[in-house]
Amino acid sequence: MAATAVWRRALDLPAPAALVRDDWARRNAELEAVLRDGPPRDYLRHPSVAFQMFVGEHHAVRELPYVTDRLGGDRALLAEPAAGDPPTMVLDDGTVTSSNTVHHVFHLLRYEQATARAPAEHDVVVEWGAGYGNLGRLLRARHGGAPTLVLIDTPVFSALQHLHLSAVLGADAVVLHQEPGAPVVAGRVNVVPLGLVAALAVRADLFVSTWALNESTQAAQALVLEREWFGAPALLLAFHRGDPLEPAVLAAGAEPLPLGSWMPGQHYFVR
Repeated sequence: MAATAVWRRALDLPAPAALVRDDWARRNAELEAVLRDGPPRDYLRHPSVAFQMFVGEHHAVRELPYVTDRLGGDRALLAEPAAGDPPTMVLDDGTVTSSNTVHHVFHLLRYEQATARAPAEHDVVVEWGAGYGNLGRLLRARHGGAPTLVLIDTPVFSALQHLHLSAVLGADAVVLHQEPGAPVVAGRVNVVPLGLVAALAVRADLFVSTWALNESTQAAQALVLEREWFGAPALLLAFHRGDPLEPAVLAAGAEPLPLGSWMPGQHYFVR
């Protein structure tokens, strides 16, 4: 089956209203209209993606020294795939990257340094709110093998993730869950639309959410807490400082970690 035929199926899967904030429901509707009509070659430049998912280059400039120092001379992880025509920037060595890829690599490297855990230690990773799949792509590359990734998001963003990651990683690397109780496929990127999460059976090594859990409804947050982070002993969270969910995160044993002065009011929690 063609990759396009698969990703389109996600658009028709349910998104429980109780789990999606009204502002994100509006953004989802805007992006869905674009995807159903196309998608355009530059789908990563659509406002629902570019304005919500891509940080400004001024953030990347502040994060690059740390990132390049931690990576050493190998900048291959920063190379930006051309699929979706993302907004890009060129580094001093000619590497074409994006502000978002720099930002996502920064998250991963800060987590690795804070926890002293190697990427290969996490064979099963659940990400809550995965955008267009870029952080998942980088997690997979950083792991160096074939970790099992489970990306949980609204159906519209699940469609975008399947579309984008199939183009970047190959269609065989990505699996779209289309019915409740579908098994998690080991070694693949499992794209799980939000309406199927109640029946999702997975035990993660690492749970990741960069601001998406902040921007979920209380019902969605309660679901994650009830599932105990999908069994993950390790956490990488990015939060708006002072979020009402923070006491539960601290009670779970996570520790706050400053993000940077260029993003005031934001910080990590790691466990």
